[in-house]
Amino acid sequence: MNPDSGKPYGISDACRILEISRSAYYKWTHRKVTAHELENQAILAYIIELEEKNHYIFGVKRLMTYINAETPYHVSHGRVRRIMRQGHIQASIRVAKHDRKAEKKEFLLTNKLYTADVGHAFHPIAPNKVWVTDCSELTYGKDNKQKLRLSAVKDLYDHSVIAWFVAPTETAKLVTDTIKVAVKNNNGAKPEILHSDQGSSYTSGVYNTYLVGEGIDHSMSRPGTPGDNSPMESLWSHLKVERFAFEYALSEIEMMKNIEAAINWYNDERRQETLNGMTPMEYRNHAVKEIA
Repeated sequence: MNPDSGKPYGISDACRILEISRSAYYKWTHRKVTAHELENQAILAYIIELEEKNHYIFGVKRLMTYINAETPYHVSHGRVRRIMRQGHIQASIRVAKHDRKAEKKEFLLTNKLYTADVGHAFHPIAPNKVWVTDCSELTYGKDNKQKLRLSAVKDLYDHSVIAWFVAPTETAKLVTDTIKVAVKNNNGAKPEILHSDQGSSYTSGVYNTYLVGEGIDHSMSRPGTPGDNSPMESLWSHLKVERFAFEYALSEIEMMKNIEAAINWYNDERRQETLNGMTPMEYRNHAVKEIA
């Protein structure tokens, strides 16, 4: 009801409120729906029916495939996308997929070696409490362009390298095999916590399924915070600066020998001030005798 005239709103009132001309209004009321628009309406109805039957799992590409195969209409990606947008339709699986990925990362990427109050907890009170692991690239060959990925596991208590493994590239299998070797080398003893960065090999299902099966708690560095795994960064620095910088390998076999020699030197000969002047293995053996 128009409060000024006390009469119902007329066409002129509606046009004034909507800020359109009377001619535009009459042109719209007399317009004919095009064949293309009718097709779009039919396609929209088909999309809604298909999506409701399948929990809205279909995106643009799969909807296009279904429409072209099961209806008389031929559509492009762009047309399907416009129809979906106009019909306010969004594939639920796309959103859910991102949510599941975020939830997985939130679950995995928990740094159990860091708290805001204390900082980094890099000094466990006994062996086999906390292990850290990482991979590093090494080069060899005449032109120094051949590459290997060295994966290693280190006990934070005594800094000893418990196991190492080599492969052409970093994979979930490489890092998982390294942990298996570490457990074997350690007479079956496993750590309470195993810390790594958040590389794809360490967030893989293969790696995490193995850790869960062994009862090992997985800790991971925070995004963009390499200092969270600084004990492993320190290991790579010592090996590269103090050993590999002076030893050149022309073949993979020679490189493997250099790696073995460097790890043995680090464990058995390199004395460390933080270990009371002992080597990692001396400190580890001393701790084992005290526990026994």
